[in-house]
Amino acid sequence: MSNLPETYADDTAKSRRLATLRVLYENEGSANESLLRVALHQLGFRGRHQSVEALAGDLKVLLAARLIQEEFYKGKVQTLVITDRGVAFLQRRIEPVPGIEYPDVA
Repeated sequence: MSNLPETYADDTAKSRRLATLRVLYENEGSANESLLRVALHQLGFRGRHQSVEALAGDLKVLLAARLIQEEFYKGKVQTLVITDRGVAFLQRRIEPVPGIEYPDVA
């Protein structure tokens, strides 16, 4: 981890990753990439904050943290599924994960 202060882009990425988890959770645990893009757009993540590269980076972070898993329908349509660990993160039952905004107490 660098000692540089976080940028707006870093903060936005953390927030978008949390939003991704919430979208999956609220959509009965999974969503395809198309639905996820629409939901994130409606939540205000637009332009470069919703680019293919940005979302691909988010998925890498979420997969590495074991908060989501990928499934492919007929080897083509990517579906993201929230894991039990991902649900525990949303419920604040596990420690914060670097690179992902920690949910507020609701």
